[in-house]
This record gives sequence, C-alpha cells and structure tokens, in this order.
Amino acid sequence: MKANILDRRRFAMGLAGIVLWSVGAASGPAAWTFFNPAAAQSVTVTMGPGPVTRPDLFVANAVPVDVTAASVTEARERGLTQGRVVGFRKVLSRLVARDDLNNVPELTAVQIIDMVRDFSIANERSSAVRYLADLTVRFDPVTIRRLLRNANIPFTETLSKPLVVVPLMREDANANWKLWEEANAWRGAWSLVPPDLGLVSLIVPAGSGEDAALLNADQAAAKDLTALNQLADRYGAGGTVLAMATGAPEGMQMTLVELRNDLPSAELSLIQSAEPGQARDQLFAAATTAAAEAVQENWKQRNRVAFGGTTQITALVPVSDLREWLTVKNRLNEVPLIDRLELQAITRDRAQISLYYAGAQRQLELAMSQHDLALTQQDDVWIIQVRGGVSATRVLGEPGVETRSLAEPTLPEVDSSPPGAGPSAPSAEAPPPGAAPPQ
Repeated sequence: MKANILDRRRFAMGLAGIVLWSVGAASGPAAWTFFNPAAAQSVTVTMGPGPVTRPDLFVANAVPVDVTAASVTEARERGLTQGRVVGFRKVLSRLVARDDLNNVPELTAVQIIDMVRDFSIANERSSAVRYLADLTVRFDPVTIRRLLRNANIPFTETLSKPLVVVPLMREDANANWKLWEEANAWRGAWSLVPPDLGLVSLIVPAGSGEDAALLNADQAAAKDLTALNQLADRYGAGGTVLAMATGAPEGMQMTLVELRNDLPSAELSLIQSAEPGQARDQLFAAATTAAAEAVQENWKQRNRVAFGGTTQITALVPVSDLREWLTVKNRLNEVPLIDRLELQAITRDRAQISLYYAGAQRQLELAMSQHDLALTQQDDVWIIQVRGGVSATRVLGEPGVETRSLAEPTLPEVDSSPPGAGPSAPSAEAPPPGAAPPQ
C-alpha cells in the first residue's frame, strides 16, 4: 500500500505539515494548472552562476532577400514571400532531424504565410528592378507544432546547455596538436561560425592565460575530463566538444567528441573535401560550419519525440519556501516536453504535483537537466529537485536528518475542502494518481 507523499505518517517532516494551498479549495479550481507558454519570445533565465539567453526557436533571424523582377514593386513582393518561405525552412531544420525533413508535407507559400505571426525588415535596398533586404520572421509556434504532430513528424524543442568548443589542430597525423597557439587557424575559424544554428549554443574560448592554465593540448587530446570540465565550468557550459582536425591537401579530417555532464559521450567523424581552387580560410569556414551542424544534428537525433500522447506522474518537490517553489515551477514551464503541471498541494517544505509530458522518461530527465532540475525516484515516490537546492532526504525525513525551520509563524492545519467535496489530497490508504513509474 502506497501512502500519499504529503502524509506525515509516511514521511517525517520535522515541521508541522501546514497546507498553504491545496486542491479542492472553495475559492479556486480543483487544481492549479500551468501550461507551457504558446508565445515564443527570447527569454533570459538564470541557470548556474549567470544568466543564459534562450533563443526563440520559432524566429528566423536575418533571412537574406535578393530578388530581381520586371519592377521594384514586383521584386519586393516576391522577395517578402521568398523570405518567409526560407524562414519557415530555417525554423523546421532547427527542430526536425535531417532524416525526418523529407517527410514534412509540401506547403504552398500561402499556407506558410498563414503561419507567420509577423516579420520585420532591415537593410532594405532597391533599384528599378531589384530588391534586397534582411527579414526577421516570427512564426506561430502552435501552428508549426500542429503541422508536425498531424504529420507524425518527430521533433524537439529541448535546448541544450551551451558547449565549449575545444579546437585541436594538427597539419598531419604525425604532428603535435595545437590548441591555444596563434598558429592554430582552426580556432580562429570556429569563432566565425554563424550563431543562429539551432538548439546547441557553442562557445569558443578566448584562449586567454586562464584558459591555458586550465587545459593544454595534451590534456585535451587525452580527453582529461577533470581539465575539460574545469574549462566548461569557467564558461558556465554543460560540457565540451573536442573538435579535432587534421589537415590534408585534399581536405580536412575531423573527429568531434561530445563530453556532457548529463549524457554518455558521443563521437562523430567528418571529412570536408577541398574544392578546386578553394582558399585555406574558405575550407576552414566550410569545415567548421559542417562540424557545428553535425553537433546540432546529433542533439536532435537524441532528443526527437513523436508527440502522439502524454504520460502522467505524480511527484514531490522539496522546497524551503514559496520562492523556491516558484523557481521550480518556472523552470518546469520552460521544459518543452512538459505539456502541463497541476499543483495538488503544497506545505512548508514540499509540493505535490501531477506532471504530464511527452516522450520517454530518459528524454524528460535530459530535458529537465538542461534547466538544472533532477528527476529521481525514492521509495516509489518521484522526486523533482533543483540541483544545489533543498535535499530530498531532508523532506523525506531520513533518521538523523535535521530539518530547517522557516521564518513563517506556525499555523493550524486547515481543511480547505468545500462541503461535499473530496479530500484535498489522496489519503494514506490510497496511492496518489499516476504514482507508478513512467514507461
């Protein structure tokens, strides 16, 4: 028999179990539901030591337009249509793995324009018959999600924590690796990679003395995790990408090794062939772009989800006060796989929620880890914790674990259920709904 995770008879709290908000309150609905915001805006959130700007996945920035027609009016009209169509393809390629793009239904320009929320124009120039501009196109996330789901196209909106690029270069297989040296043109080429590539932000270190003190070329080539993690921590990143390139007259051979804190390592091999007459810097630019796109593709492959249904679990969230609960709630609302969450009850040191999500459990864990949240199971109870936040063992009341007192005065317990309503939370004799582990 499973007990309610809020029941003090099952879990010692150390404090009076004071229900501050609960389901079934006479003044409100049976539960508080928080939906993922449909509007997509560029939002700055705080994770770890500093703020991280999370890009808007449904905005195509700086789409170049260059159209020549019989008149400038016709050129402008065609250019604005072309820019929105190209922007749509750019957004789709950000969310959908390359193998699945061919399965996206063919749409007319009118159908694509119907999904545009708005667009803005910059650097507009024209002549009698030519029109040039840069468009920023903002699409309606709801309509794009509906398109992909109706077509059974797997996709992902899970943003990765940034990764630090460690660009190792050698001229041939017998040469020594270069990393921070000025002669390492490979590092310079990485600094020119377009920033708007997708779900994984890539950070190219400055190559300062502090960087060199943390990691040298030999440590990087040996995949020294301690040194690599120290470099990642310096830049507030979630891991590193070893970009190991060996030059050759006919092109470049590349090995990309992703070393993340929340996933097994992944290794990719690429070859960038040199075109006839291609300059060295052009070859490097093409190689870094291909390597960066391969990192994006690997992340999409690992996280793509077929949104055919949702799984529900009931979980406990250890908190120290209302502010910490709001922090957890806001982070959960930023996880794209979570369709909604319902607050069932909250006490001084825990909240009980129902969580509805798409995809597999491991994908949910990974998506939550990008927001510094951990999903674990203890004694048949699902626990959601902020990394570095309140310990679940404190809330679950393991013997000898002392709880912290709060500044709020002790209040008597209140039965908030209206007459004739069911209990505000499941009783100790009945398991909470959805407590079984997800499949």
